[in-house]
Amino acid sequence: MSKRKLSRREFLRLSALTSAAATLAACGGTEPEAESAAEESEGMAEEAPSAEGVTTSWWYAWGNLPPAIDRMVETDEFKEWMGDNTLEHKGSVETEALLAAVAAGTPPDGGSNFDYPALWSRGAVLPVNDMVETSSMVQKDDIIPALWDSCFYGSDMIGTPGIESFLWYGMNYNAKAAEDAGLDPDSPPLTWEDCYTWHEALTKFDDAGNLLQFGFDPYDAIAGEPDFAATSFGFTWWDEEARTFDLGNELMAEALDVSGNFIRLVGPDKFQGMRQVEGQGTWGAAYNAGVQNMIVEGYWHPGETQIQQPDIAQHNRATWAPVPASRAGSKIMATGAHFVQLFKEAANTAAMFKVSEFLLSPTALDIIFEEVGWLFGKLSYLETVDPNTYPGLDFYLQAPDQVTDWIIGRRCPIHWYVADQYVELREQVFRDLMSPQDAAAELQKRALDEWDAQGLE
Repeated sequence: MSKRKLSRREFLRLSALTSAAATLAACGGTEPEAESAAEESEGMAEEAPSAEGVTTSWWYAWGNLPPAIDRMVETDEFKEWMGDNTLEHKGSVETEALLAAVAAGTPPDGGSNFDYPALWSRGAVLPVNDMVETSSMVQKDDIIPALWDSCFYGSDMIGTPGIESFLWYGMNYNAKAAEDAGLDPDSPPLTWEDCYTWHEALTKFDDAGNLLQFGFDPYDAIAGEPDFAATSFGFTWWDEEARTFDLGNELMAEALDVSGNFIRLVGPDKFQGMRQVEGQGTWGAAYNAGVQNMIVEGYWHPGETQIQQPDIAQHNRATWAPVPASRAGSKIMATGAHFVQLFKEAANTAAMFKVSEFLLSPTALDIIFEEVGWLFGKLSYLETVDPNTYPGLDFYLQAPDQVTDWIIGRRCPIHWYVADQYVELREQVFRDLMSPQDAAAELQKRALDEWDAQGLE
């Protein structure tokens, strides 16, 4: 993917295109190409901390990671690894704050959980190819192949992978709720048709018609992104090599219609009211509250639920995400790396790269797994993980060798724009204000219009 260098004013102006659900959207065009990855990496490799040590800064959007990093920086291993250098880290950083710092020429040294491809395509971050090639910690052969592949745009490695990056798709369900509803928790649903049967059995109202609990929200958490609908129903909506969209097809229309049936059963307004209740409206929160009893989530769900809501977690189980009956037997999975990206205009990126390497050490991996429930797809480390640590985790640890359909997620330069339009248009479908076919066609049109508006030829 080519990269253009934007002026600070252009960078900040374009950030206004982002939405609440996204971080930022990528741009391209005809301005001069950035330096080659080799030239940029060479310049980075030559940078060295001063003899007396430096303080390197790391910003990330996660709000639940700081306790793990606080614990990590106090270990003897980290202090020895960093020498005289120290780390300042800051969690819960909003995208707007990061973009303002980048636009002002005062970015942190490293950033994580922002829109990695967009920051890369805008020329804000350094490639790390040369640094990784000489690293003893970042080893291609010790990382799940699809996860490693997700680190590259063309030949450029856009950041150091780590922190939390493993498998994204699995149907997690509350086994006790299933049994109470007369379902067999040992035979979970694997198709959309069977999921709907479970959804009906698990959805309950009081005598006044108020929603008490329900089965499955097909748009919650990771399932709410267009990558999931495409992978489940068997098509590719973004062709990275050809740089083309295919969102207006019949399979997307089918996905919108089938998924909409789950919302229609509950009632769109009742469903919306449930989401507005405090503690039930954010990613996966309704499951932890015991209101939702099925959810498509990644490997992080078992650990996070155990840490946040152990009384629900004890009943958690996981299996393959659903596919249509016509694709029965398909075992779908997505992956994609989180990174520490290094900002070009930062002062201490060499020290920040050392931090990113340490995040792949057994010490750091153990701490993050214990404190947050997260894993990275480092093969040698995964072999040491007890699959019974968190209820449902065993499925994810056993899954890689059984996957039939892999996808590297969130690759489209306007992924988050498309995701936002998907949210709007799918509601039009489940409220019966637009046909699934018209919604799919409109989603395709909006994607093409946005692509052209951003000059992404």
